[in-house]
Amino acid sequence: MTTRPEDVMQLLADARPGRLDPDGRPDPANYTAQSVTRRRSVPRRLILAGALPMAAAATAVALVLTGGGTDPVPAPPGSPAGPGSPGAAATPGSARELLLVAAAQTDASATATSGRYWVRVQEHGERKEVGRYGIASRLLIERWLASAAGDPNVEVYQNLGAAPVTAADEAAWKADGSPQQWTETGPKGTPPIVRTTAVGPRQVRAIRGLLPMMIAGRQVTAADLAGLPSEPGALKSWLTARLPQHADDDLFYAGRDLVAELPVSAAVRAAAYRMLADLQGVDFLGVVQDRQGRSGMAVAFTRRGDGGWGQQRLIVDPGTGRALAQESWFLGSAATPAGPGTLMSWTVYVRAGFTDEAAPTP
Repeated sequence: MTTRPEDVMQLLADARPGRLDPDGRPDPANYTAQSVTRRRSVPRRLILAGALPMAAAATAVALVLTGGGTDPVPAPPGSPAGPGSPGAAATPGSARELLLVAAAQTDASATATSGRYWVRVQEHGERKEVGRYGIASRLLIERWLASAAGDPNVEVYQNLGAAPVTAADEAAWKADGSPQQWTETGPKGTPPIVRTTAVGPRQVRAIRGLLPMMIAGRQVTAADLAGLPSEPGALKSWLTARLPQHADDDLFYAGRDLVAELPVSAAVRAAAYRMLADLQGVDFLGVVQDRQGRSGMAVAFTRRGDGGWGQQRLIVDPGTGRALAQESWFLGSAATPAGPGTLMSWTVYVRAGFTDEAAPTP
């Protein structure tokens, strides 16, 4: 595999949605993500291509990862392993309350800080339109990052197979004869892309050069992450100085990356949660489930793109402060009303943490 998922969201519709609140933004109550108490089917016709977000995990800053000029990285976040389960004692009723609870839980967390490898496992998914229905194209990505000289840093990729996204998509797929593969046009100059329901083999390759680490779509280094402040205001100032537009949506994406994707200390993650709690425009979506059925609570940032409304969601377990998933949703436009919204792409944080096991070999 030669390409990596990029953290972008492309909106391709034409006009303004009909369901707006007075300040011109959609009512977030209409767009709950995978609601535990109520589910709605979504439209099958869309002209939005969701993109797969991706960032890097890494090992402790005191450890120098060797080989191919690989960058040393700071201490990793706590493991988001296990199912999310909002506890009875943690019942936030707003985005701010949820994010502050997550910050407090992060401050109180105790995780292993050493091991032969830092391992991060994520499942990435993207909705693809095929005629009258959508399929989910899914990819599992593992990163094994060594703590000592002599051990290789490796990535493991596995195509998890495609399948209809929703119950409505599944019904349309069955009416279409339940095809087992689909072909789509590739980028100019490349062969067509074949997507299949079959699970592919695990592919292992060495990580060479600097580890790809991004904040809100901009490259950062291990030194950048090691120097991040652990006070919310200072962290916001650091991010604002790096982000081109200094907009709240950029800060939301940056905070999301820090709490969910990047190898930063627990203190920095807690500061990122507190920074998010003070941002304008962060909505509360209540109790939801991620794509693996784990329960959590979601916050979201909604914005209008060139042709329609899109929403980025972060699902958190308030009982542990762990990020469970992030999702990109299309909320529609006047030309393509999307009802409760359509999930276009997602990243599920399966697990992360240290292990003394040997890494897979290429």
